[in-house]
Amino acid sequence: MAKHEVKSTKTTKNHYHNPTEQWWGKFVVWLLLLGMVGAIIIGFIIAVISGNG
Repeated sequence: MAKHEVKSTKTTKNHYHNPTEQWWGKFVVWLLLLGMVGAIIIGFIIAVISGNG
């Protein structure tokens, strides 16, 4: 019995690029990270000053 091979003539190209491999992607990730940590620290300081901490 012969085996039939099906050859695909379509080539699928993946156009997705990982943003963290670019300089702007790293900048955005660090900006978000520092913004979240800064918001927590500032929120804690405001809570301590206002007497709720």
